Amino acid sequence: MLSAIAVRRAAQAALESSQPSSSEQPSPLPTPSTPSPNPISEPKRNSNPPSKRKSSSVNGKSSRNSKKTKIVPGRAPANARYFESKNTVEGGEDVIMLGSSSDSESDVQVKQVLDSSDDSEAEEAQNPLVSIELPLYPQPSTSEPFQLSTFRPTPDLNVYELSTDEASAMGLQNATSVLSIDREETLALLGSYALTVLKGSVSILGITLSPSKVAHHVFAPRSAPIPILRCASSDVHADLNTYFFPPRIGNNHGGAVVAIQSLDTGVEGLGRVCRVFDGVFEPSRWQRSSAEVIRPGVSLVTHSTRDMLPFVLPESWSTALSVAEMSPSSADPIPLSVYVVKGPKKSGKSTFARTLLNRLLARFQRVAYLECDVGQSEFTPGGLVALNVVDNPVFGPPFTHPSLPYRAHYVGATSPRCSPAHYLAAVQALLETFKLEVQTSMPDDESIDTRVTDVTPLVVNTMGWTKGLGADLNAKIEELVEPTHVFEIIGTEEKGWPTAPSAYDTLYNQPAPSKAFQYTLEAISPNLTNTHFNAVDQRNLNILSYFHAIFPPIASASFPSLSAPIRQMTATKWETSHPLCARYPYEVDWSQAFDQIILIGAGYEDVISSEISNVLNGAIVGLVECEPGTEDPVYPDPSGARELPYAQARHPPVPSTSTCHGVALIRAISPSSSHMHILTPIPPAILARCRVIVKGELELPIWGMLDFTDANDGVAGAEKGRVPYLQWGKSEGLGGERRRVRRNLMRKAQM
Repeated sequence: MLSAIAVRRAAQAALESSQPSSSEQPSPLPTPSTPSPNPISEPKRNSNPPSKRKSSSVNGKSSRNSKKTKIVPGRAPANARYFESKNTVEGGEDVIMLGSSSDSESDVQVKQVLDSSDDSEAEEAQNPLVSIELPLYPQPSTSEPFQLSTFRPTPDLNVYELSTDEASAMGLQNATSVLSIDREETLALLGSYALTVLKGSVSILGITLSPSKVAHHVFAPRSAPIPILRCASSDVHADLNTYFFPPRIGNNHGGAVVAIQSLDTGVEGLGRVCRVFDGVFEPSRWQRSSAEVIRPGVSLVTHSTRDMLPFVLPESWSTALSVAEMSPSSADPIPLSVYVVKGPKKSGKSTFARTLLNRLLARFQRVAYLECDVGQSEFTPGGLVALNVVDNPVFGPPFTHPSLPYRAHYVGATSPRCSPAHYLAAVQALLETFKLEVQTSMPDDESIDTRVTDVTPLVVNTMGWTKGLGADLNAKIEELVEPTHVFEIIGTEEKGWPTAPSAYDTLYNQPAPSKAFQYTLEAISPNLTNTHFNAVDQRNLNILSYFHAIFPPIASASFPSLSAPIRQMTATKWETSHPLCARYPYEVDWSQAFDQIILIGAGYEDVISSEISNVLNGAIVGLVECEPGTEDPVYPDPSGARELPYAQARHPPVPSTSTCHGVALIRAISPSSSHMHILTPIPPAILARCRVIVKGELELPIWGMLDFTDANDGVAGAEKGRVPYLQWGKSEGLGGERRRVRRNLMRKAQM
């Protein structure tokens, strides 16, 4: 018996011999899946851009009926069988390809691309912004592993273990490994380490580092793109006398020499707190055999895996960053630059903003960073609109550098959907603070730093909510900021990302700023995005990292008066040996320490005073400091108050006269006294200045309520069934049980 393919080929040969020549018959017979009109004329009639709404079927039927009668082009219908008719053989394009149909399809595709580019050029001609179209970068696919490291460590050839005396003679502390990297080599290190450039220059995460005495802290977990070290081409004669190498370290001609040291910060312990990120600073099970240990806690990885992807800087990003950091001529003054980064979620917007921040720090001594994304914040936990003043490059994901902001305001939610007016007022107040206190300063002539000190640029990271109300809020923020450079990341329409508007003034009825440069960037390819950790996991880790962080001590000279602002501080270590339920809290007398307790968010205006203690118990709150005389206390004489200072339906503090120093966890409230236990990494000197507590929609993640030190899976020695706020096993609420489906009942029509 002949096979199906052989029979189809024979039928096709017989069909071609029976058909007339090409001069007599201009086109082949239509197949059952091809409509009688010419299909290539459809795209030509439609000059408008494609709609986001799913199109109905060709015959005009409903989408429900079209699912039943849908026929895939180029294939036989589902109910057709082999040897049924000659038309069925013609539809078998999986075996026989017809040249005429394929050629016509390719012509249509080329014409559509040309038409779309012509439309985009017409839109750019109407755009009053100075728009710069940047080339797209062909991002690789993840079908095969990437080669991350071409560097092959060889002892006493390109890897040198320094003794204590040799390291101290070079000005380095602790045990050090010196690596010599050639020009064409790449190096990918997994873990947390201190990087010091000794000779040459090295590029990492989109910036170039030159030899200096600064040890840069690099955090490279598998949950974030792995930084790749490369030897950059730059002048090396300026750093000949920076370090004196031991005689056994050979000369590296044209390459770079770096020092790698282990970091003892305790950040790896966050994996015990949030088990989703357990072991992210160690090689996965697919790489344990091939990874090589450079230092304790630092491993060299050679290839990427499905849970570890490299940091790739697209060409359009590199071009935009080079233009943004371009220095003016010596005769021109340093401009006051404001950079706005916008784009949809999961497009790499925060990554580009962090890279831009690092690029600007190579030229300026300080860079201001305005965080408007309350869901995925860079330096603070979620729910805060914060102004940060950064003076060191940032090499790591957000949970590796929690900070106390320069100024911030508490929104109390991961989205400004419930309080858009308060959100915009907070952004406007931070912009006023930047213009009055941060933007310009007196130059420091005694500093040996060659970077610009009298001007501080601003980087604004907008939120990824780019539809509906989110688009209106982002447009209002851009109007308030008055940017000089706008970086907009555009994703593909198939991913659900909205396309950029054709003109700025068509949506908001306002002229665009004439001095703003518009840069259109491509989004990060989904193939280079780690899908093992979603946005909720990253947000939970940021909150837990904040509560376990240890900030450097603050001297009394940092704030001589109560109204003086403090400098931004970044955490240097993490204490993860104890869970939050076992850590020593602050015992606060709320009758003396707090003037107001405010609830913000949907439904909180209905909370009565008798229930406020239940609402605050186990809640995350914002610690707010208000200027004296701007907020009226609930009780004029708080010493005799017997209830918490809460008034129903109060508005949040005015952003122009207040600031939020951070968040805290109210672990317990005494029912018989005016004491409460508070957990917060904020130093006591700053905590004493916060007289207002604001409770929003932000809640503590489940991981923060568990006790990872209890061998019996309890919490603080208590059994599972007696732990408050938690429930193990099947839920007992309505709809908690699994629905039982019975398939042995007859319908009425079957009787």
